[in-house]
Amino acid sequence: MTPGDQVRAPIRGLCDGADRLVTADEALARLHGGAGGSVAGTLALPALLALVRQARLSGLAQTREVTVLDGDQPIVFQARAVPQGEGVALALHDGRRGAAPDHDLPPADPAGLWHHLAQGHVLLDPGQRVIAVDCRASDLADVEAGLASALGHHWALALGLPEGARLAGLHWRLLDDIVVDLAGSPRRWRLRLLPRVGGGFDLLLLPEAILGLARFGAHDGGQTGAEAADLPASVPEPEPEPAPDLPPWAGFLGRDLAPALRQPISRIIANAETIRSRLAGPLAEAYGAYAADIAEAGRHLLGLVDDLADLDAVEAPGFAPAPDHIDLADCARRAAGILSMRARERGIELILPEADCQVPAIGEFRRVLQVLLNLLSNAIRYTPEKTIVRLDCGLDGGAAWIAVEDSGQGLTGPEAARVFEKFERLGRKGDGGSGLGLYISRRLARAMAGDLTVTSTPGEGARFCLRLPADIPAAGIVNAR
Repeated sequence: MTPGDQVRAPIRGLCDGADRLVTADEALARLHGGAGGSVAGTLALPALLALVRQARLSGLAQTREVTVLDGDQPIVFQARAVPQGEGVALALHDGRRGAAPDHDLPPADPAGLWHHLAQGHVLLDPGQRVIAVDCRASDLADVEAGLASALGHHWALALGLPEGARLAGLHWRLLDDIVVDLAGSPRRWRLRLLPRVGGGFDLLLLPEAILGLARFGAHDGGQTGAEAADLPASVPEPEPEPAPDLPPWAGFLGRDLAPALRQPISRIIANAETIRSRLAGPLAEAYGAYAADIAEAGRHLLGLVDDLADLDAVEAPGFAPAPDHIDLADCARRAAGILSMRARERGIELILPEADCQVPAIGEFRRVLQVLLNLLSNAIRYTPEKTIVRLDCGLDGGAAWIAVEDSGQGLTGPEAARVFEKFERLGRKGDGGSGLGLYISRRLARAMAGDLTVTSTPGEGARFCLRLPADIPAAGIVNAR
């Protein structure tokens, strides 16, 4: 073969639970033997061995581009490792010889490229616990909300991954470069864990559809790449937009100012948390407290920017959410999943609709979830610790409804009349609120041809109820079951 030639036929092998190559096609056996491997011995090709170990220990299939040596000539394969019993099955595709490596050239450092391509950045402490988060992609909104509500928890748990509890116990090298599905996103994501000088990590979220990363190398020996075989060819990579979540008629604040403010504020938060957690080096206790105050003030400011951008949108002439067929019970479960960490920290039990409950409605999914997150966040914040917050939903004639009921101190009649007013905080100070959440939520509900109301008895909690038009045809099907 000459450089550039390709071998497309798959080459297969099987490793046991001790990473020994127990069966292999002739070509793989030859490469293994040429690298000093013995019959039924440990896989002698470092790039493949690392891939096999990551797949076996994580329990997740792994696909990446790897480079192995055949004598002095490198061969680049698309390699896939799939856990099979206690071992791992290997399949190598699209092998192509490359030019001999030029040892006079320094190895490329991909960290800058990955930071540039990443559409989500999570700052982690040395225990891989979330410190700060900044996501730029519109389909990572649920992910960002979940991570932001799980500060101080392992990122694998905060992302709500099905294997999160087990992954949280693995060494970071076994988690680096895994491919996952993230809630709320139709795309697959590759996760890169980059150690920071002085301790901690950068967790970068890279769209799996970004191809060709392998040629830039990796800190585990140059074994990275895109899992192209798992991507349907008909799904194009979305084009980045300056402000994908904001309508074109949004005013200056929402369209121009808010996007310009988010990035520097997020950097302030991340840098302050880096200082507070002493990732950049030793620090006097007082300065750590100052940094914590800066980070908390930054989060408050970022929340205020988001609230003002939403206010700008809902008060714009012609504002109209995009109606869709949604399930309010599913929305309740999603909102509870995003805020479950926050509730658990305060010992609050979230009571959700039954798993088979369906409440078809007409509304914009993203806006309905925004309203529920606001209501549920308020309930968790203001209800006493070790109590219950209940989410209930149902159909009432031509309306679908969902209610969030807390066990807090409740509202008086005058307070209930004022609670939806702009900038109204009912005398509370220092709790990080802007007084806009409920005002915006009611505007959103009414823009979707529904309403948001509250009933409350002082000392017995409050019940906020969102009503939307029922999806009559779908509701008929559900009721007929």
